[in-house]
Amino acid sequence: MRRGRGDVPPEFRSSVSDDGTTVRLGSRRLDSVPKWLGNLTALALLDLRYNRLTAVPDWLGNLTALTMLDLRGNQLTAVPDWLGNLSALTTLDLRGNQLTAVPESLGSLTALRALDLGVNQLTAVPESLGNLTALTELHLGGNQLTAVPGWLENLTALTTLDLHGNQLTAVPDWLGNLTALRVLDLHGNQLTAVPGWLGNLTALRVLDLSGNQLTAVPDWLRNLTALTMLDLGGNQLTVVPGWLGKLITELRWSSTHDPSSR
Repeated sequence: MRRGRGDVPPEFRSSVSDDGTTVRLGSRRLDSVPKWLGNLTALALLDLRYNRLTAVPDWLGNLTALTMLDLRGNQLTAVPDWLGNLSALTTLDLRGNQLTAVPESLGSLTALRALDLGVNQLTAVPESLGNLTALTELHLGGNQLTAVPGWLENLTALTTLDLHGNQLTAVPDWLGNLTALRVLDLHGNQLTAVPGWLGNLTALRVLDLSGNQLTAVPDWLRNLTALTMLDLGGNQLTVVPGWLGKLITELRWSSTHDPSSR
């Protein structure tokens, strides 16, 4: 067996890199995490997406060289506290599971640059995530949040923030301090207005406000001269101001757009 592959069964060898640092087991219909993975102590990238996993074993916490862990699209109802011990992680993807909470220990993953908790059943997220100041991408869309978490104010390196498909009725003023944002997704909430300070986010290239309850296009949008995509569909708009067409190169707008068809 080639160096670095440990005791990998023959049927999985094609999914493991020669040096044992990368394992891709996505869409393999796995009901459990294979035990042989525990022998790959140099493992840096582990892809277990789109399987049938209902839990992750404790021994996975020994793989401290991991920098990328992808568990999206499984059937996890909880993630263990020890996940916070994987301090080398830069990417953690838990999207599309059945999580109702995530542990405070995730706030210890201070090397994280991308965190995806989207499409779960979260009603809140722990304040400890405010420690993740290296984050550039945060996905919290498709949950059951009723307010934007206050700790987000600390994450000034964010370039992508996804809050779509929650139950937000307002966005807080401090969000205007996240001036590095290039992508802001607020579609599918319950917003009746968006505050003028959003016009300070002049680095924005993508702004999705579709599927809310907006009745007018705010004038401050003309300040967002870097925009290339603005989605206002599925609101209660009757008029688009003439200046808007000059502002952006792509505009999706329809007063009758059904956000549920996304």
